[in-house]
Amino acid sequence: MRKEILEKIIKLKKDNTKLARAFIIQAKSSSPRNTGTEMLITESGNTFGSIGGGQDEKKVIEKALDLIKKGKSEKLKLTLTRKEAAEIGWVCGGQIDIFIQIIS
Repeated sequence: MRKEILEKIIKLKKDNTKLARAFIIQAKSSSPRNTGTEMLITESGNTFGSIGGGQDEKKVIEKALDLIKKGKSEKLKLTLTRKEAAEIGWVCGGQIDIFIQIIS
């Protein structure tokens, strides 16, 4: 865990903010970020850090908000095919496995 992420978690917990930590546990092909990349999502939808942006990050944020409400952590697999990547102007796709950890 990066120092900046840990410091942000401590600050948010002091403010009694519910949050999730999403981090890439496996990256295949040409994913925009590497294994270990992480971000925080608060119960109000604010984020700190990035796992790569775009539709994948939007899906992670939406899933994290749902999991915060449920109070449970979960693994998520996201795949972007080369065709889908081309449709949004990216060069190639990839697959990432993300763990969304609820921090209570």
